[in-house]
Amino acid sequence: MRLVFVNHCHPRTPHVCATRVARMAEACARAGHQVVLLTETLDDQPPRLAPGEVPAALDAHDWALPFHLDCPPRGGRLAAALREGRGPRLLRRPLLAAVYLTRSGLFTDWRNGAGDYLPVLAKYFRPQSCWATFGNTDAWLIARSLARQVGGKWVADIKDPWSIFIPAPLRRILAARFTDAAAFTALSDQHGAEVQHWFGRDAVTVYSGIDDAFLAVPLPPPTGAIRLLLLGGLYDPKHLSQLADGLRLWGGKATLVYAGSEIAKLRAALPDWPLETPGYVDLAQLRHLAVSCHASLYVRNPRALYQHKLVELLALDRPTLCLPEEAPEAVAIAHRLGANFRSCANADSLARGLTEMLGRVTPVDRGLLAQYTWDAQAARLLEVLA
Repeated sequence: MRLVFVNHCHPRTPHVCATRVARMAEACARAGHQVVLLTETLDDQPPRLAPGEVPAALDAHDWALPFHLDCPPRGGRLAAALREGRGPRLLRRPLLAAVYLTRSGLFTDWRNGAGDYLPVLAKYFRPQSCWATFGNTDAWLIARSLARQVGGKWVADIKDPWSIFIPAPLRRILAARFTDAAAFTALSDQHGAEVQHWFGRDAVTVYSGIDDAFLAVPLPPPTGAIRLLLLGGLYDPKHLSQLADGLRLWGGKATLVYAGSEIAKLRAALPDWPLETPGYVDLAQLRHLAVSCHASLYVRNPRALYQHKLVELLALDRPTLCLPEEAPEAVAIAHRLGANFRSCANADSLARGLTEMLGRVTPVDRGLLAQYTWDAQAARLLEVLA
């Protein structure tokens, strides 16, 4: 198939928002499909191609990999100012509502820029299906516009909760504007429930995957000093405080290896704790870091509904602990894989978990784990796009 995947975040953005669509594009290309990945440019850099250069680049492209088309933002100054919190505070909410109601999205600058490329894609690539993730509604609007130009179909993906990212008075109004999608996919069953609630449609769950490298049986934990991996965002200060209290209650001596971007916040919460701070890391680096540690921790973000880093951590056969408590879907995945997983309600339960679980190596079912790779999940996506 000829496919266009739309995501706002450039694949080199050092944030999880860049991962899902880019990695799905790679997996679908490995499966033999021609995939164009359409994003915004990175950090105000110029685009790789002008619209007039796209036809020749498409002809010369090696379709073993996705064709990346980064589109520069154009215009949309009011929406950009509102996104960034600029302008009179009292007018911000009514202006946000006005932009949503008149333009159906807040990233009109990116949509304008992408619009310069859509006629070229329609004429020279002619996609059969377009898949776009929410994120923001403008990704959906871009995919729908392109699909209409070629008489193809567009499929709406939801990786962020509609009930969190869209202002409450506008949720029903905006949802009604996207019910023409041929199908919906969702990051998790919980995201699928959001689709059913707001759009009145069923969604196919397509999890974000894990790299094939995570299928290999990991080396046992190293001997010597204890190292604990803390992965990702730290979110609610209350939960970070509980994490810090739990580590102190546990009372063990350990180095905390933090793979995330909120280093200052962590240092403030644990000023006397030995820390290593590699920052945001890619998946290959993550596996290397995790294998050098004795257990993995993460702060759960309840607003996110589901965080796919869970499966990456479970694949390492180490104890994995989260705080606050995980949703039933995540707990069920951990149980299905046979993982050593603890969902902690507070500092006391985290301290008990570390005391009881550290030192254990619990091999997960690697046959079942293979169902969570990018290639396996892309196969589910391709069934929807066909």
